[in-house]
Order: sequence, then structure tokens, then C-alpha cells
Amino acid sequence: MKDVSRRTVLTGAAWSVPVIALGVTAPAAAASGAAPSVTITGIAYTGSFDWYRLFITVDNIPSGAQNLTGGVTWTPTGGATIGSSNFVVDESGNASITLADFPTGVPYIFTATVRIQGAAVQGSFTYTFS
Repeated sequence: MKDVSRRTVLTGAAWSVPVIALGVTAPAAAASGAAPSVTITGIAYTGSFDWYRLFITVDNIPSGAQNLTGGVTWTPTGGATIGSSNFVVDESGNASITLADFPTGVPYIFTATVRIQGAAVQGSFTYTFS
């Protein structure tokens, strides 16, 4: 049988402390009650035709909030809203929509809105197609 030194035991204990601390901190952060937020994280060319994908993330979804849906509107800078599309938020808080036929060189303001427990939560993103 191999003898275990006191130094080996102390090294193992020192490594276990950060793991225990992380295990305690994570639930506290999850239960902090941070307000829900909606972020348009970006727009990417799909590689097909004139189609793009707009990506949306919803963070801090309260427990019990299910089947979240939302809508995106787009407005050329200085103009009136000219389009919209609906989306469904998945269990991870992610959603996306397909965009097509946007003229290049024109900045657009995209606004995503999700209703969470009766409140409208919005996020905006400005993008110029090239």
C-alpha cells in the first residue's frame, strides 16, 4: 500500500476549494433576479442569393416563462418602419430570422421585441448591408 504524504493531501484540498466555491456561486448568480434582456447579436450572410440571418439572444429569462415569441422590425435610418418578421425563442434563449433583398449602403435599425410575463423587452442593432 502506498503512503500518502501530508503535502499530497494539502495539495488536493487546495484544488478542491475553488471547485466548491464555484459550485456555491453559480446558483446565487442564477437566482439574482437580473432583468431579462434582448440582444441582436449579429447578422451574417447565408451564402445563398441575397439572404442573411439575424441572430437574437434573450438572457435572464424568469423561471416559468415558456413559449416565448417575438418580432423584429427594420427601419432605414431616418425613415419609417418598412418590414417585420416574427420569431420563436428556443429553450436556450436563442432565435433567428432570415432577411432578404436589402439594398447595400443603407443603414438599417433592427429592433427585436419579446413579451416576457407581460412586459415588452427590446434590443436594437444597426447594420449596413454591403
